[in-house]
Amino acid sequence: MNIEITDSAKEKLLLMKEKNMPITLMKYPVGWAGFKYKIVSAKQTEDDNLYKVDGFDIIVSKDSEIGLKGVTIDYGGLLFKDFIVYPQF
Repeated sequence: MNIEITDSAKEKLLLMKEKNMPITLMKYPVGWAGFKYKIVSAKQTEDDNLYKVDGFDIIVSKDSEIGLKGVTIDYGGLLFKDFIVYPQF
């Protein structure tokens, strides 16, 4: 899987890394049949894959990885700033 990280996201991921917080990409349900992806701090399990990207260890659960060719991780927002994950199918 291809993972790209924007410069603004790298700044925030570095803060997580400095605090020894695991960086995990997870899929979560939205509405009745949809889902989105988000960055959370969760420890790696046996079923997760670990990707080393630009000096970061990115944990991706196998369930979240199904059907994905890659993602772009960004950081921003209008009112509330947070990680934004753009999936590539």
